[in-house]
Amino acid sequence: MGREHSGRITEVQRMMDEQGIDIALVFTSDEHSSEYIDDHYKLREYLTGFTGSAGSLLIRRDRALLWTDGRYFIQAGKELSGSGTELMKSGMPGVPTLMEYIRKAADEAYAKGGKLRIGTDLKLITGKFCNELLAMKDKGVKIKDIDIAAAVWKDRPRITHNRIYGLPDETAGKSTGEKLSELRKYLEKISADSVIISDLGSVMWLFNIRGSDIMYSPVAYSYGYVDREGAYLFAEGSCVDEELRSRLLASGTEVKEYDDFYDHLSWLKGMKTVCDPATLNAYAYSLIRKNELIERPAYHYIKKHIKNETERKLARDRHVEDGLALTRFIYRIKKAVKEGEISGKRTDEHEAAVILDKMRGEIQGNRGLSFETISAYGSNGAIVHYSPGITGSAVLKPEGFLLVDSGGQYEGATTDVTRTIALGKLTEDMKLDYTAVLKGMLDLSDAVFPEGIRGENLDVLARRPIWERFTDYRHGTGHGVGAMLNVHEGPQAIRCRIDPDNQQPPLSEGMITSDEPGIYIEGKYGIRIENLLLCTLKKTNEWGRFLGFDTLTLVPYEREAIVVTQLTERQKRLINDYHRTIYYLYSPRMDREEREWLAEVTAQI
Repeated sequence: MGREHSGRITEVQRMMDEQGIDIALVFTSDEHSSEYIDDHYKLREYLTGFTGSAGSLLIRRDRALLWTDGRYFIQAGKELSGSGTELMKSGMPGVPTLMEYIRKAADEAYAKGGKLRIGTDLKLITGKFCNELLAMKDKGVKIKDIDIAAAVWKDRPRITHNRIYGLPDETAGKSTGEKLSELRKYLEKISADSVIISDLGSVMWLFNIRGSDIMYSPVAYSYGYVDREGAYLFAEGSCVDEELRSRLLASGTEVKEYDDFYDHLSWLKGMKTVCDPATLNAYAYSLIRKNELIERPAYHYIKKHIKNETERKLARDRHVEDGLALTRFIYRIKKAVKEGEISGKRTDEHEAAVILDKMRGEIQGNRGLSFETISAYGSNGAIVHYSPGITGSAVLKPEGFLLVDSGGQYEGATTDVTRTIALGKLTEDMKLDYTAVLKGMLDLSDAVFPEGIRGENLDVLARRPIWERFTDYRHGTGHGVGAMLNVHEGPQAIRCRIDPDNQQPPLSEGMITSDEPGIYIEGKYGIRIENLLLCTLKKTNEWGRFLGFDTLTLVPYEREAIVVTQLTERQKRLINDYHRTIYYLYSPRMDREEREWLAEVTAQI
């Protein structure tokens, strides 16, 4: 496959020669800056063979470079092998950022009296990124809007447009009319006339609708527009039935065709318009840039990250059902591996994922997975976003760890949980590393902090036990999670490196955020433990409001992997209280064998 992808890069370079382009940029994106995208938009994967969800491809006349983050270093190294595309490990010493690389190329061209001509599809980059490129105009940088996919991708899949359905108000917790009213109050407060909503999760949340255009994400390709008088949903008309149209119309929302969105923007001249250039694509941004714009992050006016009381209750309820299924899966997979050693009937990583996916699908209210299940045994666990194939999956043995990261979409809630499962004999290093990860996860979940604290302030709680092992992990500690929406949802995050260009809001009551530290030993094993946390008010006094977390995820930890002497008394109490709750909730719903096993794995330490 490497030679095939190398040939595709050559086709792009041939097109660059014809059009006088020095650099071609291909991002992992659709027209809405989505993290996960429809196959129609997977040009970067088509050109390079790299299948990860994050990566930026830069092509020059004589070379191709791909930037990705630490989650994908091992995977990208394997998938890019033989393709001729160089891996740029983002964040590593000596590796420039994509923008730093472009600036250097612009300086070099300028010093020689030339210009750097950049070609990219403006619908697939953000207005914010385009502005950064335009800021180099004085260095001779020129941008050309090119549909690279149309030029080189002959069998490109068509864009997916599936049925759009309404989410009941009793599930959403607030009607579309109420949300529109609150949004208009915001417009009035900042003296704006209108707002453009391009992020798919925000459109779904505002209009209380859902779809299935992107695998694992209950969203539909659409745009939203709201002004002081009315609202428009731009969506594929054939996907909106009359019942939903009537319901939307009752809220003051008219449905227009998805392809009419750009034409609509040309009618906004003279209007004071709110937009988020970090999600609005550069082509759309170019159509309104001469207007009086108020550029604000979408979370200022789309409050999907602050779960209302209904969403919080649904999250708690769905996590109980989701956790019960995963707990039963752990029992089942341990038993299958143990019995397989005797019978000779072995289970592999892929089969394990299929078993869990099926169990989750049988839960009432399940709407599918929230992402592709990661089932990684042994050394594969060190590949952060590893997914097992139907062929070539590792056979599970009664030794070492099986790392399973999985989640589901449910009516009103989204889950995301990771457990590192001990299948048998463990080394002392495995136990010490597991204990360090567990300690970090517990310490973060037990945090109490004054209102106004951001995720960056708390990240050290999760990393300290891992740093004390003189190691680290190359991914964030926590990400926001939607309510029957995207499993990775901003704006909040918990991470150790502060990005001055991406200021987060403080952690607030009602946010759901993951807590997932890890240790990854390449070629040996990976350990990650992940719970979802609901930010709640703990106390109000003369010092202000103090917040903390309630743990939503309810799945046992691996007692046999814990080095108890490494735990503090507080950490022991957290584990014991957690396991006591699990046994209380799940034991009445289990058969005798499951119940006996659960009593053992949740026994007090």
